[in-house]
Amino acid sequence: MARIAHISDIHFGTTFNFEIWNKTKDEIIGLRPRTIIVSGDFTDDPDPLLLLAAKSELEDVCTACGPGTEFFIVPGNHDLLDLGNIFHPRSAKKFDHVMFHDTTNLRKNLESGLGFKLGLNRETLRWAKFPRFRRMRPRNWLWVETWSGKCDGRLQSCDYRRAGKRWPTHSIHDQTLITCLDSNNPVLRQFVFATGAIARNQIDRINAPGLLESCPCCGARTNGANADNGILLRIAVLHHHPMPIAVRDKSLDNQDAEARLEPFLILKNGGDLIHELQRQRFDLILHGHKHRPQFARVELRADDPERYPILVLAGGSTAKRDEAPSDNTLRDIATEANGRLKVRTFQQGNWQEDRDYREPLEVLKRRAFARAVERTKISAKEWTSDIVIDAVGHLRSLDKTSELRVRSRDMILPGIVSSVDLALHDTRLDVQVEGNSSVSLCWRDDSGENYPLGTPKLPADCCYWVNFQEPLRIGAEPLTYAIREAAANSIAMSQWEIEERAGRRGGAGNPDYGYEEVGSHISYPVEKLIVRVEFPPQLDGITPKLRCRRHPATPNFPLRYLPEQRPRRGQPQPTLLTDDDLANEEARVLTYEAHKRTWVLEIDQPVPGYAYSLQWRVPDTRANKKVCDRTLAYRDMLARLHNRSCGGDVVQSCQDRFNRLARNLMLRFHAGFDNQEQQTAFLMLYDSNNLCLQPALTSGPVPRGSYEVPLGGGVAGAAFLQRQIIAWKNDPNSKSLIKPPSSGALNSHWVLALPVFHQGGPDATGKELDTEPGAVLGVITLGSSSAASKISDCEPNEDDPTDKSGEEIGQEAQKLAQECVFDILNIIGKAGGNTDPVAPTVP
Repeated sequence: MARIAHISDIHFGTTFNFEIWNKTKDEIIGLRPRTIIVSGDFTDDPDPLLLLAAKSELEDVCTACGPGTEFFIVPGNHDLLDLGNIFHPRSAKKFDHVMFHDTTNLRKNLESGLGFKLGLNRETLRWAKFPRFRRMRPRNWLWVETWSGKCDGRLQSCDYRRAGKRWPTHSIHDQTLITCLDSNNPVLRQFVFATGAIARNQIDRINAPGLLESCPCCGARTNGANADNGILLRIAVLHHHPMPIAVRDKSLDNQDAEARLEPFLILKNGGDLIHELQRQRFDLILHGHKHRPQFARVELRADDPERYPILVLAGGSTAKRDEAPSDNTLRDIATEANGRLKVRTFQQGNWQEDRDYREPLEVLKRRAFARAVERTKISAKEWTSDIVIDAVGHLRSLDKTSELRVRSRDMILPGIVSSVDLALHDTRLDVQVEGNSSVSLCWRDDSGENYPLGTPKLPADCCYWVNFQEPLRIGAEPLTYAIREAAANSIAMSQWEIEERAGRRGGAGNPDYGYEEVGSHISYPVEKLIVRVEFPPQLDGITPKLRCRRHPATPNFPLRYLPEQRPRRGQPQPTLLTDDDLANEEARVLTYEAHKRTWVLEIDQPVPGYAYSLQWRVPDTRANKKVCDRTLAYRDMLARLHNRSCGGDVVQSCQDRFNRLARNLMLRFHAGFDNQEQQTAFLMLYDSNNLCLQPALTSGPVPRGSYEVPLGGGVAGAAFLQRQIIAWKNDPNSKSLIKPPSSGALNSHWVLALPVFHQGGPDATGKELDTEPGAVLGVITLGSSSAASKISDCEPNEDDPTDKSGEEIGQEAQKLAQECVFDILNIIGKAGGNTDPVAPTVP
């Protein structure tokens, strides 16, 4: 976060007010800026001793502000011209020697001999007023001490040398590019005018061509090729005002007098300068000269689609006693954590709260877009994300990138990483690229080698890679393509599931606990973001809220589309920081299309480095507390079959009962004519500690292997979590997102999964099933190796939605499963006797 103190027109001389300055200085130190900018006129006349006093004072203020604080200066007309408009020989050299040479020893020797500190104080001013011959010795010291040309180690001093001792200087400090220009036109110095002009060669050098890599004097301050990666602001500093200063006095006579004076003060080619600064995406112009504070936002190219407004900030004087109190100003310029610019004004050291400025978010977004283009050298016209959530929490999305282009000659883009953010419990992901034959999707490893999507064994940390058939270059046809993704169990549909996945430990202070969200991360400049989220009927009535979150390293956020900067699964990721101001502003364009159950978000120039998402609280539709408690007790009883803690005879009795059910199901769904068909039945029990389902009883041929499935995973895990009967077919072309685990697979062509519920409500009386979350005991599955299995009879009729015969067949099988499991509970309960603490009354 940048923080800048701006003052101007100190005029250390006969009209200098020490009380106002001391108050202003204390205010600057209290602000603790990392950058102090003075836009000229340090003195009334180009006296090197007074310039040295001003520099010494600024050095002390920087020290008081803390390590790393730097000051930046430009010469004013009074620093180079007598009385501000009469030619003074060698004044530019004197300014250079004082401000950009090492004056440490000179200051030390002077202070030792004088007995007081050099600075903006009465002692220094009184000493400077001595007759001329009394000041000859200090002046000689100045030339001797600075003759070697040694720099003073300040950033601007080194950058002045990197620029060949020519204006402008270019410095990058505290995420800010500071370009300082000399607005005292050498051509005009022979005339008695205070007019300014920026020489053409200075304007040509604003984009900093031909800078040395380091200071030729001390070798320090190398900016390097990537020094602008973290730039938040671009600031131009000069002395003369580049646009007219508004007349403040209401008197017509005074207005006329000021109007006659204005042509002798203004910057002659101010329009050219502003136009060039806007073209190069500068954000601020800081100046002084007329001792009148003024605030303006200028947009010379308002008809340009890529227009860029610039803020022109006129500083008043700093501490002159012959000026109005409102003219002695200090400006506190800062960026908020998200880069938003704010300006506070102090008059004579007092904060003027009613003069506070906070830039519109539209300006922030435009600047963030421009900075990201400079950094990434790419942009896209539009990013559209269409997301569909189904009734059981499966997620399907289509992310379309429109007109991706390269915007710099030194950028060649061979492809980009497709960032797929998944919850750890997602069980399957299908990714396909659509819409452009010159774009393909593959895996990519850290060495840059690509692998087809179907490759069975991949290196440890591969990523999805959108590969361009021809690398994208400037001038090439922009690319438009889409990535289609599908993931099972991506969205929690109940608070019960959230609590289970959290280990029943609650949110532990996590503000996002109990919520779900979907959205898009913007890792490179996009002109428009569109997010459409279609919700299932089960989530009718929710109103999602917009979240805007930024990476903590913004503006130097990781470029996730680059392989070396992509997020890696299993590695901790930084916590994104919420930007409520931006979210509240952008939420105004969030709309709801009721006929589609779809929320739509459209944002112009989303901020790169931000994640935009819609978040909602997951409904709490779980079963009655008594039902949930009894369900847990039932599960504990059934778990004894798995750990064999209820005795061999009890286990055998339960196995016999399960075998009868298995025979009935196998007979009902047998293919009939396929004598080679193999059928296997499982009783799968939920283990809440490990978030998985494990087999407790089996019937039929069971190859060796593990048949544990995660919550929501496989056919049994999906039936348990979704609380519905599932008839699954092993069809590679199926749109189903359910996929059995590969380990220990039976190679089943068909699987029927029958969830078993608590029944009878809170009092456990009756046969009505309690199908709410938290009331599922387990799952009974039947697998068949035959493609002709009659499990297919349970499939819904997609051609005729009114045909409920498949649903009825599944319900008949589920009824048999319910009876079997409750018979098993009776067997276990009776074996436990009255002393069994977990045996409930079983209906």
